[in-house]
Amino acid sequence: MAKSSTNDQTLTLHVPATASPKAAWLVVGAGTPEERRIEIGETATTIGSDARAHLRVTDPHVSRRHAEIVRSGTSIIVRDLQSRNGTYVDGIAVKEAILDAPATIRVGGTTIRFETEAKAPAPGTRRLGDAVGSSPQMQSVFELLQRLAPSDLTITLLGETGVGKDVLACAVHDASARRAGPFVVFDCGAAAPTLIESSLFGHEKGSFTGATTTVAGAFERANGGTLFFDEIGELALDLQPKLLRALEQRKIQRIGSTDEIAVDVRILAATNRDLEAEVAAGRFRQDLFFRLSAAVVAIPPLRDRLSDLPELVETILATEGKRLRVTHETLEALATYDWPGNVRELRNVLLAAAAIAEADLLEPRHLLLFKPRRRNATLADFPLGGRSLQSIERAAIVQTLKSADGNKVRAAKALGIAPSTLYEKMRRYGIQ
Repeated sequence: MAKSSTNDQTLTLHVPATASPKAAWLVVGAGTPEERRIEIGETATTIGSDARAHLRVTDPHVSRRHAEIVRSGTSIIVRDLQSRNGTYVDGIAVKEAILDAPATIRVGGTTIRFETEAKAPAPGTRRLGDAVGSSPQMQSVFELLQRLAPSDLTITLLGETGVGKDVLACAVHDASARRAGPFVVFDCGAAAPTLIESSLFGHEKGSFTGATTTVAGAFERANGGTLFFDEIGELALDLQPKLLRALEQRKIQRIGSTDEIAVDVRILAATNRDLEAEVAAGRFRQDLFFRLSAAVVAIPPLRDRLSDLPELVETILATEGKRLRVTHETLEALATYDWPGNVRELRNVLLAAAAIAEADLLEPRHLLLFKPRRRNATLADFPLGGRSLQSIERAAIVQTLKSADGNKVRAAKALGIAPSTLYEKMRRYGIQ
């Protein structure tokens, strides 16, 4: 893969030779009377509003020569031709991307489907780096990160504490073209407030009391590799403009120096905060938020993917060198807990259980949970049989309004209906 400039948000995907499709098409207006199908041949297929384009798109937001699809050896590549509004593959802005599976291409306000006669893809991997999970939720995360990893695109991982954002960030680095370079973690929540700028940008000898030597900061140490900002939402507001400048210019200045140092780094970030809410509250800069939002991936909490528990337990115990048999009852007990600390808490519980387990058998009585909290009952646990659908719907509306403190807009959103629909149902059921 040719190396792109550090500011070039280009997504380039590798495709194995065996996965090359025998035939491929671009489809516009799928399922409508105006459906058009253009087969991709050996010559470039241009997309644009120009009458000479192979696939002409009458869209005011599409450039005359917007993008092209070309075959290159065993690969099919989409390239943006310096269009006004960009080219998107599966929602990701690209300059160039290898199409190895059916995908959605968007130019302007027009959606184009890429289809192939390739063989069915192999089943999704059960792991990405040290992260494991065969649940649909984690399969979706793994697939997206695998597609993003080869690029230099900034990725922000969202998720609760303990879901494994740091593990996934490391996996992205290992799957990227920068894998031979350093992977540097900068924990925005753990750095001492008085030293955070020095830790990030470095300092010159004598620049402040205690600066007895010249020290390189995180940006310099990550040069040629990946810089991972863990808990980016904790970064002090007064330091955010300096970080934004470094991200945009890819240049930094050590404390006490006037010289600029060019750095070549790929940026990954993670947070357990709602950054949009932080922006609204004035605690996080909007321009930095947009700079970090090139690709945002949400990591599900453990309670939402309990089907991954067996392989997580097996992997954690194997990694720690614990040869223990886990009973079915133990797995059932683990599945009833709500895991507020997620995978990190699961690991701690398993290691504590392994320390007190007799022989090689891990049983429910060995589980020392931090809090005796249990997951809320699911809908299937409630005795709904024999009740009318109207009574069930009324109860759901009353309970949702109560949990939303009477806020009808929030209640409607939680119920998945429009506010006007909620008002109508409240009137019908006599709910005040």
